[in-house]
Amino acid sequence: MTKFLCYKLNILVKMKGIENMNFEQLITEKKSANNLAIVGAGNCGRELISKLKLCNTAIEYVMDNDESLWGTLVENIYVKKITNLGNNWIYVITPASGEIKIALLKQLLNLNVEEKQIILYDEYGYYKIIYELGKTKEKLSELYKKVFSRELNWENPTRYTEILNWEKLNVNSHLKTLLCDKIKVRAWVSDKIGEKYLIKRYNEWDSVEDIDFDSLPPRFVLKLNNGSGRNIIVSDKSKFNEEEAKMLLSEWMMQNYAFCNGGYEIQYKDIEAKIICEEYLEGVAETVYDYNIYCFHGEPKYIYCIKGSHRPGGQASFYDKNWNMQEFSFGYPKDPVIAPKPEKLNEMLELSTVLCKDFEHVRVDWYNLPDGRVLFGEMTFTSWSGLRRFKPDKYDDIFGKLIKNPLM
Repeated sequence: MTKFLCYKLNILVKMKGIENMNFEQLITEKKSANNLAIVGAGNCGRELISKLKLCNTAIEYVMDNDESLWGTLVENIYVKKITNLGNNWIYVITPASGEIKIALLKQLLNLNVEEKQIILYDEYGYYKIIYELGKTKEKLSELYKKVFSRELNWENPTRYTEILNWEKLNVNSHLKTLLCDKIKVRAWVSDKIGEKYLIKRYNEWDSVEDIDFDSLPPRFVLKLNNGSGRNIIVSDKSKFNEEEAKMLLSEWMMQNYAFCNGGYEIQYKDIEAKIICEEYLEGVAETVYDYNIYCFHGEPKYIYCIKGSHRPGGQASFYDKNWNMQEFSFGYPKDPVIAPKPEKLNEMLELSTVLCKDFEHVRVDWYNLPDGRVLFGEMTFTSWSGLRRFKPDKYDDIFGKLIKNPLM
């Protein structure tokens, strides 16, 4: 969902007093509801129904606007047209695009369904329940097979993606959690290589309500300390939508990143969520490259050079330490154009050697800015959550050999 649609949907929900529930809240709501109707019989609705069955929660009605689905079965429930079933029903609008969610919400309201009967479903709580039920391994196996069309070998993990997923559940430590915390990692990095490599920080807060937006500089970046991709880049404060930012930050603050998207990056689970305001780095959102250095057993091996990581359509390529482009890709689509060799490549490699020496595998991320500065980004232990494909696939094995089998 785009930020605009997310904002539009949140405003509509806020005005109407409609609840936005995660899976855990939905299960609780079901206990006190007479009847539960799923609105949307597509892939998202079907997945939700399967999840509810796993938790022994019965569904009485499935409805959809697609006439071709009427009369078909979803988990032995007939799909019917969307209608007002009465005051004793709860209507759950299933995950879908922002446009569809808004359309379904308005449709129910036009059918005189009361606001208190409508729930917008957020799947975050489902993954948390799976973890608490001790079924994380089964869910990761399911996700892995969906991505790779093969089973995850838990007994003898040898591929890179297999090892990352195995380690997510079996190799976590206080140090990993500390280094994944974007606030606490700063002291550790400063002690190792010096404070000058840290991005300037303006402030940090425990809640959205604590932020004094008037005190922020003309350009800045807001982010959370406990995950990845949760950034609001503000290049012009005069065009900044404060209310939209508050809603987005509030949503992120309510979610434990370890349970988002089903990745189960457990090293993030015990990080207390906080909001950070940092220096705006000129060009990072448009032209400046990110340099992610993949390190194995205390030695940098490959540089993952990303163009446009903070905007749609990002591309990336791997390079060796002599800046020879490699044939394989992982995560972002491969950038066919050879990127200019960064001026401070050797310095970034030397610094990465210092930071990675205690780990069998870690990714150390950097910026080399046009003004010559080298700045530390983050430490990452489970790149792409181990749920993206290498192209060609043989490099999944090659990278796995660089780590070695954790059970040997």
